[in-house]
Amino acid sequence: MSGAGVECACKQGVSRVAFKLSCWEPLDGEENSPEFHFLMGLLPKTEADAVLRFKHFVDKQRALVSRLLQMKCIEKCLGLKWDRIEIKRTKGRKPFVSNAQKPSHMPNFNFNVSHEGDYIVLASEPVCIVGVDVAAPGQIRRRKDGQFSLEETFHSFRDQFTQIEWQSIRELETEKAQEEAFRRNWSCKEAFTKARGDGIGFELKRCQFDIREEDGLLSPSCTHHANVCVDGRPLGSWRFFLQSLGDHWVSVARGPPSDIVDAHGEFTRTLSKRTFTNGSEW
Repeated sequence: MSGAGVECACKQGVSRVAFKLSCWEPLDGEENSPEFHFLMGLLPKTEADAVLRFKHFVDKQRALVSRLLQMKCIEKCLGLKWDRIEIKRTKGRKPFVSNAQKPSHMPNFNFNVSHEGDYIVLASEPVCIVGVDVAAPGQIRRRKDGQFSLEETFHSFRDQFTQIEWQSIRELETEKAQEEAFRRNWSCKEAFTKARGDGIGFELKRCQFDIREEDGLLSPSCTHHANVCVDGRPLGSWRFFLQSLGDHWVSVARGPPSDIVDAHGEFTRTLSKRTFTNGSEW
């Protein structure tokens, strides 16, 4: 994967990684290439089998890179040897490392991944729970005549956004601006449920996002930030940070461990600090 486009930031358990898929062209072909076989061999058999279940090669690439990023993040942040890493998933499909002793300054180390379009992204946090989502362009639905229709896309997602969210999207002057606002909002919703671990069980219209342009004080790379209300109630302990990667939008959600949705309790048991006296602790 030499020459592949990787942007990475990692400090004390806080990681932000973006891998640009179009920069990686496996040598000597696709899945039969020695390079692809070598990388697949780095995964546990169960994970490698999951990659191969995808039909299209580009989806296999995304799944492979996603799993490699997770394992490298665990190795780098926790010092766990590669062949000892065990990744499990909650009922809602949130991945977590199940067999690591976490240091005191990373009591709740957890991570999340997303892949769509040309990017695979990862985020990790040492204390708060984290979710990440990347929203690619080109998701607009085609009409029967083969043309792209933003209006048909909005109609398909009409029950996933609140009236206030739709108003903030539709009041923008151009279709391009509306489409980008739509993807930013959708990405926040996905990052929120992925951080909590809901999976597809959460009704997305329940959460309403107020997305604002950033003034540059929070992060030099963050262009927008957001707050969320669920069932009309503001969740002041949640924070959302958005930035563009080319024509993609990435959202990172950070929230309190008390909001985890974990049906079997396996992920929750890996967290050693679950209560806080105030939000500044995380």
